[in-house]
Amino acid sequence: MNTNEDYISNQIAVYKNSKTLLEFQDKLKVAPIASYAHIHASGEKGADGRRMHSLIGILMKDYSKGTGNNAVTVCANISPKEAKFILSRLTAGFQEYTFQQDKIFGDTDDKGYSKVSKVRIIRATKDSKGNARKLPWYVEVENGKGIPQSNANGGTYMKPKSFVSAGKVYVNLSDLDLFNLLSSVSSYIDCWEHAIAPSLITKAKNAVAARQAAQRAA
Repeated sequence: MNTNEDYISNQIAVYKNSKTLLEFQDKLKVAPIASYAHIHASGEKGADGRRMHSLIGILMKDYSKGTGNNAVTVCANISPKEAKFILSRLTAGFQEYTFQQDKIFGDTDDKGYSKVSKVRIIRATKDSKGNARKLPWYVEVENGKGIPQSNANGGTYMKPKSFVSAGKVYVNLSDLDLFNLLSSVSSYIDCWEHAIAPSLITKAKNAVAARQAAQRAA
């Protein structure tokens, strides 16, 4: 527990049982004025030259072997729209659903490996033996490394069979468990957009008007 009274948590929602923690975090970033209508940053470069992305963080911990350094901790990110889409599948009553995402990112190390995060969010009504599942949702995050390769479109993908796992955590959830988490995430995204958008749009519109006035005066 953080004892600093000035500490401010970015936690949006959390699920905990005796062995596992699943937390959704605020990693939303505002779009620059040049792309104001996006509201969310979607890959534009920031002042430091790095590309900015508005994200919802997923943090998971496995305490089955102990706490502190004995716990397995993994993290990944999904987009705000992906979080809302997964919630929509739940509220629409889909009996079977799979969200799967693998990302390779960051600079390579001296052996040519970059960081990798994997996310699996699955709803299945039966287990591998055909028995009905009491907790139909399965959430898994895995971290590791892999060798990045470029495709013809300039994108990056992981070289097949190069993935090396550094840790994996999973949890089984009921419909209500996941709804409680994702409904909080969705509500927060809406509140964030309503708080950010007015100032961003006003600044952008004023900048456009000032530029147009300058052009007319030239």
